[in-house]
Amino acid sequence: MSARPKRVLIASSHALFGNGLRHLLETRWGDAVVVVGMVSTTEEASVALQALTPDVVIVDYDDETLNRDEFLEDFLKAEGALRIVVLSLEESPAGAEAIVYDRRTMEASRMDDWLGEGFASPRED
Repeated sequence: MSARPKRVLIASSHALFGNGLRHLLETRWGDAVVVVGMVSTTEEASVALQALTPDVVIVDYDDETLNRDEFLEDFLKAEGALRIVVLSLEESPAGAEAIVYDRRTMEASRMDDWLGEGFASPRED
């Protein structure tokens, strides 16, 4: 039995960005990804977060019509596991950049393991 496809919501008022990203996701990941919606405003994105229950939301960082602060506030209020990728196509010395926000619930006893993914091993005094 195959895994359920990841549900992706794209937030951008730029049709070229949204359609290009949809094509890239569908070409690269095939049936493992389904784009459940494309929204162009913060209000549409907030409604879509509740109505479409995506697993991942990709936000166009360079889109000035999207209020990233308001969107992230809605992200923090929502329930369930969800990842937000804030994607900028603006070139930097390292290339295009993506910022990933990962909201999930876990047992407090797993915090050390989770924190250990981004930190060195704890010191033993």
